[in-house]
Amino acid sequence: MNKTKIARWVSIAGHPFVMIVLLVLLLSWALEPAGALRITAFVVAMGLIPMGWLVWRGSSSRRNQTAAASQSSARPMLYLSLVTVLLLSAAYFHFVEHSAFLARGSGVTALMVVVAAAVNPWLRLSLHLTFAVYSGLILASIHLGEGLPILLMTPLLAWSRLVLLRHTLPEVIGGSVLGFGAATFLLCLWPPG
Repeated sequence: MNKTKIARWVSIAGHPFVMIVLLVLLLSWALEPAGALRITAFVVAMGLIPMGWLVWRGSSSRRNQTAAASQSSARPMLYLSLVTVLLLSAAYFHFVEHSAFLARGSGVTALMVVVAAAVNPWLRLSLHLTFAVYSGLILASIHLGEGLPILLMTPLLAWSRLVLLRHTLPEVIGGSVLGFGAATFLLCLWPPG
């Protein structure tokens, strides 16, 4: 298997959607075990609908055949969709699930996406690295064994984004820094342990 194929598989394994579903699944099992499957199903449904629409829109228009995130110009709709989904999720977690940490987590994640959107005209941050570092640090704060594998995977994920020419080194580093800052902020707001 050549390095491009390996990089592609690593990139898929470290995709932001994979990271966020994994984060919510493991957090809900740790913090809200009675509703873990229901919470995860909600996140999957809330993520699949807008992401599916963006992929369809990008491929049907032939403007962006790699799913709405490869070019800076294609990202505003992605950011808007993500922030909308995250704010709806925050409301759901607050009013339906009564989970303060998951509601705040959705809010901080939305803020993280807003920051990525704000710097997008100058630096197209790697959302793969942003979500991997964010998820890894939050999970490590609950149970080191759940977050450490993700954190150990981040150098390989950074390599994959560079090999696939999806990002530059500053974009990979910037995404990692944003994920670190957002996770630190969330854990300072309400440490889950």
